[in-house]
Amino acid sequence: MKQKYIAIFILAFSLCVGWNLLFDAPKTPKPTTGITAGTKEKSEPQGTWPAPLQPLETSLYPYLHFHQAMDAKIKKIPVYVAIGAISKPMQHAVVATEDRRFYSHGAIDPIGIGRAILTNIQSGETVEGGSTISQQVVKNVFLSQDRTFARKAQEFVMAFLLEQNYSKDEILEIYLNTAYFGANATGIDDAARTYFTTSPEKLDLAQASMLAGLVQAPTYYNPLQNYPAAKARQKIVLTLMTEQGYISPEQSNDAYKKDLGLQR
Repeated sequence: MKQKYIAIFILAFSLCVGWNLLFDAPKTPKPTTGITAGTKEKSEPQGTWPAPLQPLETSLYPYLHFHQAMDAKIKKIPVYVAIGAISKPMQHAVVATEDRRFYSHGAIDPIGIGRAILTNIQSGETVEGGSTISQQVVKNVFLSQDRTFARKAQEFVMAFLLEQNYSKDEILEIYLNTAYFGANATGIDDAARTYFTTSPEKLDLAQASMLAGLVQAPTYYNPLQNYPAAKARQKIVLTLMTEQGYISPEQSNDAYKKDLGLQR
């Protein structure tokens, strides 16, 4: 069985690199420097950087030396917050909203993809995403936001490498330090200080559920610009946390009613 997975990985790796070099590489823009978001468009639909952090990877280095490549990216983040310095409500809110089976599945979660499709159809809106946190991490750090076959294949391969090189807590830590939260805030430290003038370790349940809700559509759910939509999204996050046993219904209601201390 192990040999089967290795063979599949090698095949996927070869296909995505070959496709990229043959078809996508000529369209690649000039590389950006560092791990910053660049200009943030107001109309971005996804919960990641509106502008590509990096072009589609054409170098083999990140694949052959993934840990070193990731560590090099991390070192360029201005303020990198360790997982132990991020409040538990914040960690729980993100996992409950973005990838509820994060600690039990691998790089890809077929069950989560199927559940997300059904949930979104029933809700009539995008409530859950199908990508795992690991997929979102490699997309944020290494890849563009282009929706091409090559980019998605690279995402699968890199997510596998991420899971092989880092623990789940380390992956969540990287995610929280690289996610875009709107209002020109990239990373949890920037987001906590931008919206609430506080540190990541002091984020309470109300604030954490608000921030976790922003990742899906940072501009649209920005509470400084669209407070009603942000509160509706916060309610969804709190409901998901309740359903998954992170908080009680009473805690959910109290958090929803609590003053967030937004810095307008």
